[in-house]
Amino acid sequence: MYKKILVPLDGSQLAERALDPAEKLAQFFGSEIVLLQVIPFMPIYGAPELVTPLVVDEKHRESAERYLAALAEKLKAKGLQVSATVRTGQHVAGEILDFAKASAADLIVMNTHGRSGISRWFLGSVTLKVLSRSETPVLLIRSKS
Repeated sequence: MYKKILVPLDGSQLAERALDPAEKLAQFFGSEIVLLQVIPFMPIYGAPELVTPLVVDEKHRESAERYLAALAEKLKAKGLQVSATVRTGQHVAGEILDFAKASAADLIVMNTHGRSGISRWFLGSVTLKVLSRSETPVLLIRSKS
C-alpha cells in the first residue's frame, strides 16, 4: 500500500519519534523510508536590486547530511530501504510538501512538537501547515513532551 514513506526531521529527538512508526509501517508494507531535513533560510535584502537568499552555510548542510546518514545507516542495518535528502527553503512546510509530491511519497509521518499557546502562534506549526495543505496522507505521532 505504501511504497514510499516520507519522514521530515528537524534534528530534534521529538521529531525522531516518528521513526519508530515509520519503521514498522515500512517493514509491514516493504516500503522505502525517505528521510528529509529542510534547512530554513531567510532572505537578505540589501540594495533593492540585490534581493538574494542567504547562502546556507556548508557546515550546516554537511551537519544535516551526516545526521540523516547516521539515522539512515541504523535503519538500513535493520534491513530497510532508506534514502536521505537535505533541502533548503524559506518555507519549511512548503518544502516538505513539494518534496513529497516530487518524490511520489505515499505517506508522510511526522511527530507533533507539542507547542501550544503563544509559542505555537509565534513559531507557527510546520506540522499543522503540512497536515492542512498536504495532498499526501499524513500520519501524526502525538508528542508526549
